Amino acid sequence: MVKVWLQLPIYAEQEALAEALKARGFEVVEHPLLAQVGLVEADREVPAPPPMPTVILLKDPGQSTQALKKGYRGYLYPDQGLEVLEKALRAVAQGEVWAERRVVAALVGEPLPHLTQREKEVAALAALGLSNEEIAKELGISVKTVKAHLSIIFQKLGVKKRNQLAHVRFLS
Repeated sequence: MVKVWLQLPIYAEQEALAEALKARGFEVVEHPLLAQVGLVEADREVPAPPPMPTVILLKDPGQSTQALKKGYRGYLYPDQGLEVLEKALRAVAQGEVWAERRVVAALVGEPLPHLTQREKEVAALAALGLSNEEIAKELGISVKTVKAHLSIIFQKLGVKKRNQLAHVRFLS
């Protein structure tokens, strides 16, 4: 049973969707940290995603690339129906990405920032969850140097947190 957390702007819609998902075998949880996957709806702007793999409902197809770049693992449009929503939530809960092929192709085709070999090593170890001290020891460099590398890596890749490196480290 997949645990899902919902955040929709209209409470009645959220309750109706929760009931529909429960009928399809989902467990709807009240707190995001208890969920395997989240579902949020964008009003005008794409908000920052919650701390779990999340699908976003978009009204504007032009926001799809922005949503994926911000860290959403999938997106849908409100008119796609409950069956598609169910498939998307299950896929994202299993670690997959749910997006239109044309959007993924455009993202994959974008040139990525160049990382030096050392920056790639630091990013890979940070993405694996190693502390700055552990990375320094593993690579034979100082903690201060690790921090400097991470600062440059974050800037080049446009990420703000170490856990975001896990999503981009294989792309470079």
